[in-house]
Amino acid sequence: YELEKLKIRLEELGVGATDGLLKEFTDTKARDEFLAYELQDLESSVQNLKDLIAEMQVKLDEQFVSGLKNISKEFHSFFTLMFGGGSAQLEQVKIKIRGSDEENEEEQEQQNGVELNVALPNKRVRGLEMLSGGERALTSIALIFAMSQVNPPPFIILDETDAALDEANSRRYGDMIEALAKKSQLVLITHNRETMSRAGILYGITMGDEGVSKIISVKFDEAAVVAK
Repeated sequence: YELEKLKIRLEELGVGATDGLLKEFTDTKARDEFLAYELQDLESSVQNLKDLIAEMQVKLDEQFVSGLKNISKEFHSFFTLMFGGGSAQLEQVKIKIRGSDEENEEEQEQQNGVELNVALPNKRVRGLEMLSGGERALTSIALIFAMSQVNPPPFIILDETDAALDEANSRRYGDMIEALAKKSQLVLITHNRETMSRAGILYGITMGDEGVSKIISVKFDEAAVVAK
Protein backbone atom coordinates (compact mmCIF):
# COMPACT_ATOMS: atom_id res chain seq x y z
CA TYR A 1 0.00 0.00 0.00
CA GLU A 2 2.78 2.42 0.92
CA LEU A 3 4.65 1.48 -2.24
CA GLU A 4 1.61 2.23 -4.40
CA LYS A 5 1.20 5.60 -2.75
CA LEU A 6 4.79 6.44 -3.53
CA LYS A 7 4.37 5.43 -7.18
CA ILE A 8 1.29 7.62 -7.51
CA ARG A 9 3.18 10.48 -5.86
CA LEU A 10 6.06 10.11 -8.29
CA GLU A 11 3.64 10.11 -11.27
CA GLU A 12 2.03 13.30 -10.00
CA LEU A 13 5.45 14.97 -9.80
CA GLY A 14 6.03 14.30 -13.50
CA VAL A 15 8.85 12.79 -15.52
CA GLY A 16 11.26 15.70 -15.12
CA ALA A 17 10.87 15.68 -11.37
CA THR A 18 11.32 11.92 -11.29
CA ASP A 19 14.59 12.23 -13.18
CA GLY A 20 15.75 14.80 -10.67
CA LEU A 21 14.86 12.55 -7.79
CA LEU A 22 16.66 9.62 -9.38
CA LYS A 23 19.74 11.78 -9.97
CA GLU A 24 19.68 12.98 -6.36
CA PHE A 25 19.29 9.41 -5.18
CA THR A 26 22.21 8.25 -7.33
CA ASP A 27 24.45 11.09 -6.12
CA THR A 28 23.50 10.49 -2.50
CA LYS A 29 24.11 6.77 -2.84
CA ALA A 30 27.50 7.36 -4.44
CA ARG A 31 28.48 9.80 -1.68
CA ASP A 32 27.29 7.36 0.98
CA GLU A 33 29.41 4.60 -0.55
CA PHE A 34 32.40 6.95 -0.74
CA LEU A 35 32.03 7.98 2.90
CA ALA A 36 31.62 4.34 3.92
CA TYR A 37 34.89 3.52 2.14
CA GLU A 38 36.63 6.47 3.79
CA LEU A 39 35.35 5.40 7.18
CA GLN A 40 36.61 1.86 6.62
CA ASP A 41 39.99 3.26 5.55
CA LEU A 42 40.17 5.40 8.71
CA GLU A 43 39.30 2.45 10.92
CA SER A 44 42.03 0.43 9.22
CA SER A 45 44.55 3.26 9.72
CA VAL A 46 43.61 3.56 13.40
CA GLN A 47 44.14 -0.17 13.90
CA ASN A 48 47.51 -0.02 12.12
CA LEU A 49 48.58 2.84 14.38
CA LYS A 50 47.51 0.91 17.46
CA ASP A 51 49.50 -2.11 16.30
CA LEU A 52 52.53 0.11 15.60
CA ILE A 53 52.29 1.76 19.04
CA ALA A 54 52.05 -1.65 20.72
CA GLU A 55 55.08 -2.89 18.76
CA MET A 56 57.09 0.23 19.61
CA GLN A 57 56.13 -0.06 23.27
CA VAL A 58 57.46 -3.62 23.36
CA LYS A 59 60.75 -2.47 21.79
CA LEU A 60 60.99 0.49 24.17
CA ASP A 61 60.44 -1.79 27.15
CA GLU A 62 63.14 -4.17 25.92
CA GLN A 63 65.61 -1.32 25.32
CA PHE A 64 64.75 0.22 28.69
CA VAL A 65 65.47 -3.01 30.53
CA SER A 66 68.67 -3.60 28.56
CA GLY A 67 69.87 0.00 29.02
CA LEU A 68 69.06 -0.05 32.72
CA LYS A 69 71.06 -3.24 33.15
CA ASN A 70 74.09 -1.78 31.36
CA ILE A 71 73.93 1.50 33.29
CA SER A 72 73.58 -0.38 36.57
CA LYS A 73 76.72 -2.36 35.80
CA GLU A 74 78.73 0.78 35.03
CA PHE A 75 77.21 2.56 38.03
CA HIS A 76 78.43 -0.18 40.35
CA SER A 77 81.89 0.02 38.81
CA PHE A 78 82.21 3.80 39.21
CA PHE A 79 80.62 3.75 42.67
CA THR A 80 83.05 1.18 44.02
CA LEU A 81 85.92 3.11 42.42
CA MET A 82 84.76 6.32 44.08
CA PHE A 83 84.08 4.90 47.54
CA GLY A 84 86.70 2.16 47.56
CA GLY A 85 84.11 -0.61 47.78
CA GLY A 86 80.46 -1.04 48.60
CA SER A 87 77.75 -1.70 46.04
CA ALA A 88 75.37 0.26 43.86
CA GLN A 89 72.67 -0.75 41.45
CA LEU A 90 69.62 0.52 39.63
CA GLU A 91 66.35 -1.37 39.92
CA GLN A 92 63.21 -1.07 37.87
CA VAL A 93 60.14 -0.38 39.98
CA LYS A 94 56.48 0.33 39.39
CA ILE A 95 55.40 3.84 40.28
CA LYS A 96 51.84 4.04 41.51
CA ILE A 97 50.23 7.37 40.74
CA ARG A 98 46.63 7.97 41.70
CA GLY A 99 44.89 10.04 39.09
CA SER A 100 41.57 11.77 39.21
CA ASP A 101 40.32 9.63 36.33
CA GLU A 102 39.52 6.15 37.60
CA GLU A 103 39.69 4.67 34.10
CA ASN A 104 43.34 5.71 33.73
CA GLU A 105 44.37 4.79 37.26
CA GLU A 106 45.34 1.24 36.34
CA GLU A 107 47.41 2.46 33.41
CA GLN A 108 49.17 5.03 35.59
CA GLU A 109 50.05 2.37 38.15
CA GLN A 110 51.94 0.46 35.45
CA GLN A 111 54.39 3.27 34.77
CA ASN A 112 58.02 2.23 35.08
CA GLY A 113 60.42 3.94 37.45
CA VAL A 114 64.03 3.57 38.59
CA GLU A 115 65.29 3.25 42.15
CA LEU A 116 68.89 3.65 43.33
CA ASN A 117 70.15 1.14 45.89
CA VAL A 118 73.56 1.92 47.34
CA ALA A 119 75.60 0.59 50.26
CA LEU A 120 78.80 2.19 51.52
CA PRO A 121 81.78 -0.04 52.41
CA ASN A 122 82.27 -0.87 56.09
CA LYS A 123 79.12 1.04 57.04
CA ARG A 124 75.56 0.14 57.79
CA VAL A 125 74.36 3.04 55.68
CA ARG A 126 72.09 1.69 52.98
CA GLY A 127 69.86 3.67 50.67
CA LEU A 128 70.26 7.05 49.04
CA GLU A 129 68.28 8.87 51.73
CA MET A 130 70.84 7.85 54.38
CA LEU A 131 73.83 9.42 52.61
CA SER A 132 75.33 12.76 53.51
CA GLY A 133 75.35 15.68 51.11
CA GLY A 134 78.90 14.97 49.96
CA GLU A 135 78.20 11.27 49.52
CA ARG A 136 75.14 12.07 47.46
CA ALA A 137 77.24 14.34 45.26
CA LEU A 138 79.75 11.55 44.69
CA THR A 139 76.94 9.09 43.96
CA SER A 140 75.44 11.51 41.44
CA ILE A 141 78.80 11.90 39.72
CA ALA A 142 79.18 8.11 39.54
CA LEU A 143 75.70 7.78 38.03
CA ILE A 144 76.31 10.50 35.43
CA PHE A 145 79.60 8.88 34.43
CA ALA A 146 77.90 5.48 34.22
CA MET A 147 75.19 6.77 31.88
CA SER A 148 77.81 8.36 29.64
CA GLN A 149 79.65 5.06 29.28
CA VAL A 150 76.69 3.05 28.01
CA ASN A 151 76.58 5.20 24.89
CA PRO A 152 79.82 7.22 25.03
CA PRO A 153 79.64 10.71 23.46
CA PRO A 154 82.61 12.07 21.46
CA PHE A 155 83.47 14.50 24.26
CA ILE A 156 82.20 15.50 27.71
CA ILE A 157 82.38 18.90 29.39
CA LEU A 158 82.51 18.91 33.22
CA ASP A 159 82.23 22.27 34.95
CA GLU A 160 83.74 22.07 38.47
CA THR A 161 82.02 18.82 39.38
CA ASP A 162 84.83 18.26 41.88
CA ALA A 163 84.41 21.57 43.72
CA ALA A 164 83.02 20.03 46.92
CA LEU A 165 85.44 17.09 47.16
CA ASP A 166 88.10 16.70 49.82
CA GLU A 167 91.63 15.46 49.10
CA ALA A 168 90.86 11.74 49.44
CA ASN A 169 87.74 11.92 47.30
CA SER A 170 89.59 14.08 44.77
CA ARG A 171 92.00 11.19 44.18
CA ARG A 172 89.09 8.81 43.64
CA TYR A 173 87.46 11.36 41.37
CA GLY A 174 90.69 11.47 39.39
CA ASP A 175 90.57 7.69 39.00
CA MET A 176 87.05 8.01 37.63
CA ILE A 177 88.16 10.72 35.22
CA GLU A 178 90.92 8.50 33.87
CA ALA A 179 88.47 5.64 33.39
CA LEU A 180 86.04 7.98 31.64
CA ALA A 181 88.76 9.37 29.36
CA LYS A 182 89.31 5.93 27.82
CA LYS A 183 86.05 6.24 25.85
CA SER A 184 85.44 10.00 25.53
CA GLN A 185 87.50 13.16 25.25
CA LEU A 186 87.09 15.26 28.39
CA VAL A 187 87.07 19.03 28.83
CA LEU A 188 87.22 19.89 32.53
CA ILE A 189 86.85 23.24 34.23
CA THR A 190 88.47 22.88 37.64
CA HIS A 191 90.54 24.48 40.37
CA ASN A 192 91.38 21.11 41.92
CA ARG A 193 95.08 20.26 41.80
CA GLU A 194 94.46 16.52 41.84
CA THR A 195 92.16 16.78 38.83
CA MET A 196 94.68 18.97 37.02
CA SER A 197 97.37 16.34 37.57
CA ARG A 198 95.29 13.80 35.62
CA ALA A 199 94.99 16.03 32.54
CA GLY A 200 97.02 15.75 29.37
CA ILE A 201 96.91 19.46 28.54
CA LEU A 202 96.23 22.43 30.82
CA TYR A 203 94.82 25.73 29.62
CA GLY A 204 94.89 28.67 32.00
CA ILE A 205 93.80 32.28 31.80
CA THR A 206 96.16 34.83 33.31
CA MET A 207 96.50 38.59 33.29
CA GLY A 208 99.81 40.36 32.84
CA ASP A 209 100.98 43.76 34.03
CA GLU A 210 99.36 45.40 31.03
CA GLY A 211 95.93 44.22 32.21
CA VAL A 212 95.25 42.02 29.18
CA SER A 213 94.08 38.42 29.65
CA LYS A 214 95.93 35.72 27.76
CA ILE A 215 95.82 31.94 27.50
CA ILE A 216 98.65 29.74 28.72
CA SER A 217 98.77 26.06 27.76
CA VAL A 218 100.96 23.31 29.13
CA LYS A 219 101.37 19.78 27.78
CA PHE A 220 102.40 17.49 30.61
CA ASP A 221 104.41 15.15 28.39
CA GLU A 222 106.48 17.98 26.94
CA ALA A 223 106.84 19.65 30.33
CA ALA A 224 108.17 16.43 31.84
CA VAL A 225 110.83 16.18 29.11
CA VAL A 226 111.87 19.80 29.62
CA ALA A 227 111.97 19.35 33.39
CA LYS A 228 114.38 16.44 33.02
